Amino acid sequence: MPSAAFRSVLRLLPRSTGPRAFVAAFLGFFLLGAAWSVALPYDGPPDEFRHVVRAYGVLDGQIAARVNAQVTVPRSLVPAGVADDDAASCMRWKLDVSAGCVSAPAPGDESRMVETTSGAANYNPLYYAVVGWPLKLAPDFTGVVAARLLTCLLTSALLAGAVAVAVRLMPGRGPLMLGGVLLALTPVAVNLTGAVNPAGPEIAAAVAVWTALIAILMARDDSKGTLALFGFSAGTLAVLRELGIGWLLAALAVTAFGAQRERMAELARRPAVRAWAAAVAAAAVFGAAWILLSTQGGIPAVGKTTNAVPQGTELWVKELTHRVPFYTSGLVGLTSYGDVAIPFPLTLAWFVAVGALLVAVARKAGVRVLLQLAAIVVGGYLFLVGADLKAAASNWWFSQGRYALPLLVGAPILAGFAAADRGLVAVPRQVRLMRRAAWVLIPAQAVALWITMIRFEHAFTSRHPNLFFLFGETSSVNPFSGAWTPPGAAVPAVLLGVAGTVALLTLVYRATGSGPISDVHSVTIRERYIRIS
Repeated sequence: MPSAAFRSVLRLLPRSTGPRAFVAAFLGFFLLGAAWSVALPYDGPPDEFRHVVRAYGVLDGQIAARVNAQVTVPRSLVPAGVADDDAASCMRWKLDVSAGCVSAPAPGDESRMVETTSGAANYNPLYYAVVGWPLKLAPDFTGVVAARLLTCLLTSALLAGAVAVAVRLMPGRGPLMLGGVLLALTPVAVNLTGAVNPAGPEIAAAVAVWTALIAILMARDDSKGTLALFGFSAGTLAVLRELGIGWLLAALAVTAFGAQRERMAELARRPAVRAWAAAVAAAAVFGAAWILLSTQGGIPAVGKTTNAVPQGTELWVKELTHRVPFYTSGLVGLTSYGDVAIPFPLTLAWFVAVGALLVAVARKAGVRVLLQLAAIVVGGYLFLVGADLKAAASNWWFSQGRYALPLLVGAPILAGFAAADRGLVAVPRQVRLMRRAAWVLIPAQAVALWITMIRFEHAFTSRHPNLFFLFGETSSVNPFSGAWTPPGAAVPAVLLGVAGTVALLTLVYRATGSGPISDVHSVTIRERYIRIS
């Protein structure tokens, strides 16, 4: 049970139902994302330099760019130690080098223009037009942090919408769908919410799409808010990145497979559904047109190479014994460029929670749900393996686990809904499990932030440290000092991270603490029908 101090925090917030759940969730996710925004150095989040350059270019009118095109930006955005090319970056992929190697811009660099490349030069400009204007006004680290915070605002709104829908579906079912949403938001996903990178909004939009579709098609949620959440998040997903349309179609296909035909026909007759479907289709057409016009299709011809890539049988052995475990770890416990590992026990705890939920549902929820979950998980891994093998033909590795998160987040969300809706776990037991898991998994978000801060402030003594024994791999675990420190000597970052953790814990306790559960609220709709009949 929470302490007296924690209970006092609970009383400050309204009960987490409907719009009030949105406010509570938005606060929690924004605080955590803001902590990441102010905690990491320039180009500390994955591929950030490339996206910063693209954002400035879009706001400067350099929109119709091709792959690796030259973009003219202020010299202050290209300090020594940061570049598009991995080899020209002093800390990228080098865990034994702190962020202190990046030089500060010289006076007047904001007005000196230089040409540089960007691996994101051909990405759809809409995201960059939304978050990039601070970079145009202040082309320095201040502008970068401001652009990160705008990304955080977008992702927090999408995630809060998903939480609000999940909470609205709880009465009579229990909180496991909310648990599935929170399990989908791994530290890797939250890390991206505070970065200049469309990957964070893409994952957040996918979480909202899966949640809204399950609510509309499978739970028969007819609220205007849920439909609006689907329309906005689906349109966002379709235009952010190259694979967004594919992720959207996959979510539609999987959830439609679990819906009844009568429900599909009923929705097709509604004017509001048709209007939102037309808006999403227009967004998808725009996204597809941009891909074709910008020659974005296919895997880029550059990537991270560390060792010679084997071929033939050795390639398959390497893929199955090394790369697949790497993808799996990268879904939860590898932040920054996929090279900063949080302590293994926390990663394991996350997989235990997700695995227990998936196994329980796969065993008891029926063949249709089993096929839905299999399609999500197998499809995600087939994408990662296929993309990696295609890149291996050019002697480099491509895939990271986070690339498939827009699809894989659907698994815990769907499993949470199925377990709750079909009464596989009694509601009081759901509450107990959620509260116990929350005390481990939500603080893991703050631990991931702390570990990543240490990496950039103090560096590790090895390029590939075993972070199970963290204290032996770095000169210090103090987040308030180092060769490089965030603005305010890391105090704002730590305070925001702690506040975000407390806010999310509070959300879980408010959402699961609605008082004694009556017999009416402890059975599923299907069980009620059986009892009445």
